[in-house]
Amino acid sequence: MTTSIAGEASTGNKRTKCNRKWGYVEDAKLVEALVELVTRGGWRGDNGTFRSGYLQQLERLIEEKLPGCGLKATPHIESRVKLLKKQYNAIAEMLGPNCSGFGWDDINKCVTCEEDTFKEWVKSHPNAQGMRNKPFPHFEDLTNIFGRDRATGMGAEAPADAVEEIEMEEQ
Repeated sequence: MTTSIAGEASTGNKRTKCNRKWGYVEDAKLVEALVELVTRGGWRGDNGTFRSGYLQQLERLIEEKLPGCGLKATPHIESRVKLLKKQYNAIAEMLGPNCSGFGWDDINKCVTCEEDTFKEWVKSHPNAQGMRNKPFPHFEDLTNIFGRDRATGMGAEAPADAVEEIEMEEQ
């Protein structure tokens, strides 16, 4: 599966356009590298953002995992991390306790809901555009990377479990 991104990345005072197609394997390796940075420690600030230099570290890790891929910290990796974070946040909000009508398909790894519900949601949440029934296989890993409440060990639950628990609470 290939997805394309078009974003802007800044290099000093200069803005560059990034039109690169990312494949499934490249996405998987990027997420794997992000998980490594979080697991190692020292790359995340107290506020949950990454410390200066993390993009260069990601570039090195991805080059180790995909030799010759040509992915550069700026604009490629920076742009893709921003897109993944934006998509993750959109899905997390849809599945959050303040929303109803959305579900998580744990087999296909995607948000499910009625088409009308989604159309209404997108009107006020444009970052969710295109996320209905779209596979997002790295959601659980991205929860550990971008999520504010990072559950680990026995307290951790999959998105499907969280949705089921919310539905039970509503009843």
